[in-house]
Amino acid sequence: MTTSPPNDPWSRPWRTGFKAAAGVPALGLFFALTGYGAMTQAGDMDVWVMLGSVVLIWSMPALMTFSEVAVVGGGIWAMFAAVLFANLRNIPMIVTSLPLIRTERRPGWQDFLFAQLLSPTTWLHSLMDSDRIPLKSRRSYFTAFSLTVFASALVGATVGYFGVEYLPAELRPPLLILTPLYLLLIILSVRRLSGYLSLVFGAAALPYLMAWSVEWGLALGGLGAGTLGFLIGGGLRRKASS
Repeated sequence: MTTSPPNDPWSRPWRTGFKAAAGVPALGLFFALTGYGAMTQAGDMDVWVMLGSVVLIWSMPALMTFSEVAVVGGGIWAMFAAVLFANLRNIPMIVTSLPLIRTERRPGWQDFLFAQLLSPTTWLHSLMDSDRIPLKSRRSYFTAFSLTVFASALVGATVGYFGVEYLPAELRPPLLILTPLYLLLIILSVRRLSGYLSLVFGAAALPYLMAWSVEWGLALGGLGAGTLGFLIGGGLRRKASS
């Protein structure tokens, strides 16, 4: 029987995942959802409806869509369709993340929990950090990571909802861009030409695509323009030669 070294971080992957998320990732989601909580309070949404939307929807674009439809008095089916289309963009994240953490062929309940908790923050960390984490520890690590940022988001939404009256009006909208800004900094930390070109092409194409379709513009722009930048930047050649 083998034992892990006393200082081995992967002997307790849940603890390591919590520590990895407890800094900037959790703060990014905290402040982003603080803005959402403040916005829903300003729209007279019930606090339990607001918290329920965070738990069940758990996607900032879909949450923004949900709150907008709710404020204008849209019906339940209109709300369902709007949130469904806004959340379709999460499917590529789930498809690319699950194979990195699974140890069995068939998905288990832990995989469905991970998929529900998956956010762009966890997705990017799974793509960047999976190689350095032992396969048997990945599911526990990233589930703990996801639960930590999820709990931070819930707390942030609650703080925003009840604390908006104490917050200057000029500071409320900027809270919503903290998470995209954090993700942008993560992408820029990957020092590869393919990554830079993907970012530039996506930023150039997205305004036009979002004007064409709010539901599909982000997904098509991210996938199409990002892939184009990746290919032009020699992403496939680098991978083949490594």
